[in-house]
Amino acid sequence: MNAIRKTRIYIRTLLLITLLIAASTLHFMPTSAFADQGTDVAEDISPVENSEESAEGESDQASSFGYIQACLHKGVTDAVSQVNKVLPVNWDLIGQVGNQARSGHSICCPGFACAYGDVIIDGTVNSHAYYGCGNCIWRDWGGGNSAYRSVGTSQQLLREAYEQIKQGRPTVLHVRASYGQHWICVFGYQNVSDPDDLSLSNFVALDPWDSSQLTVSDRFSLYGDGCEHISSR
Repeated sequence: MNAIRKTRIYIRTLLLITLLIAASTLHFMPTSAFADQGTDVAEDISPVENSEESAEGESDQASSFGYIQACLHKGVTDAVSQVNKVLPVNWDLIGQVGNQARSGHSICCPGFACAYGDVIIDGTVNSHAYYGCGNCIWRDWGGGNSAYRSVGTSQQLLREAYEQIKQGRPTVLHVRASYGQHWICVFGYQNVSDPDDLSLSNFVALDPWDSSQLTVSDRFSLYGDGCEHISSR
C-alpha cells in the first residue's frame, strides 16, 4: 500500500474522531452561546411563549446533536471494524469438537475446521466426522463431493475471507504447512490498512491440529490454489 493512500485513511479516521468530539462539546453548550442577535425581538415575547419556544428549541437541538453523535459514533465504529475484527469463540464448545492431535485423526483437518466454523457461526457442535473423515464432503460448507472450490488469485482469496469475517462469518482456508497441505478455520483479521492489499499476517485462525489460536503467517503460507470454503448455512 502506498504512503498516500495510508495517509488518507489516517486523515479520515482522525476527522471522524474530531467531529465526534466536537458534537459532544456542542451538546453541552448553553443555548445562549448560539444567540448573538435578535434580543430585542425576544423581549417582546411573553414569558410563557418564550419559555415554551425555548424548551422546544432545546429539545430539537438535543435531538439533533444526539443524532449527529450516533452517526459519528457509527462512523468511527465502522472505521475501526475495517481494521480489526475477531469473531467471538466459545472455547468450551471448541473443546467438545476436539482436534486432530487429541483424536488421532491426523488427516481430518477439513472436518475439524468446518466444525470450528459452525461453532463460531451459531454455537452448533458437530463431530468432525459429520463433514467426512479422511474424505471431507464439505457438508454445509460448499456441498457435493468437491475437495474445494477456487475463488481466483491469492489476493481475491484473502479479500473474500476478509469480507466474510466482516459479515460475521468465518471461512475455511487452504494453506501449506511444513509437513504439507492443511485446512484451517479463519475467524478474524487485524491491522488491515488496505483490504485490497492483504497478507496472512492480517488473519487470525484456529488450527485443527491442536485447536490453537494463531496469526496465520506464524505457521502457514497459502497453498497456492486460491481455495477456501464458505458456510452455506
